[in-house]
Amino acid sequence: MGDAYCSDCKRHTEVVFDHSAGDTVCSECGLVLESHSIDETSEWRTFANESGDNDPVRVGGPSNPLLTDGGLSTVIAKPNGASGDYLSSSLGRWQNRGSNPDRGLILAFKTIATMSDRLGLVATIKVGTCCDYQGMMMMMMYRIGG
Repeated sequence: MGDAYCSDCKRHTEVVFDHSAGDTVCSECGLVLESHSIDETSEWRTFANESGDNDPVRVGGPSNPLLTDGGLSTVIAKPNGASGDYLSSSLGRWQNRGSNPDRGLILAFKTIATMSDRLGLVATIKVGTCCDYQGMMMMMMYRIGG
């Protein structure tokens, strides 16, 4: 609930936000003051009941424009607390059969991220360093290949 000017009532009145339709409606006359609003707040979902912690997380990380596939490929990892050779399972074997051309870049970007976190650097420096590293690798490939 908030206040807004209603052009039908000709005064400031309380408005109601209808979340399902995205409409802002005058509580006095029912006039739709704004329709199809986009909710720009976080869309976190908390899985507190399932896991016991209160950490709102999303599935997967953000896309990375520096990688060929945008960093949106699936990676099968060892689950937390798993012992033994987990990647010798059929899923791990299938993952290792495919070749990822960005495997070296991914490893380098992880190393850069770890180092910049330890040094307390801002994200812009980390991203700039990743861009510089990728550019350097492209130049090296160009010199070797051509």
